[in-house]
Amino acid sequence: MGRFSLIVVASIASTALLAAGLASADRPANHDQRRAIAKVVALPTKCTKARISTVTAEPKWAAASWKPHPMDKCAPYAADGVVVLKLKRDRWKFITAGSSFDCRDLHRQVPRKVVEDLGIDCV
Repeated sequence: MGRFSLIVVASIASTALLAAGLASADRPANHDQRRAIAKVVALPTKCTKARISTVTAEPKWAAASWKPHPMDKCAPYAADGVVVLKLKRDRWKFITAGSSFDCRDLHRQVPRKVVEDLGIDCV
């Protein structure tokens, strides 16, 4: 393999790694955030999966969903939707929820980059 080929391969690999890092910028909620979000969505903390978007200047958007728990302790709360929340005046507030979103309606309430960051599907 020639020098030019090695440069092209290295360039493609680094671009792919950069794109993968940008595609998943959201992060798990810390314990205090997850507990506060669980309270808003009326789930036990241990049954709540919460992700925080990191694409805005301050982490003020979150998505919450049901999280299975060993020994079926969370089974009574099972659901396949997602709740979108926004941090306002140090409190998480419900914005919308569902399992199937219309993109136009969703983007009126939640910035497009946040929807993409949190991996919320819409059509």
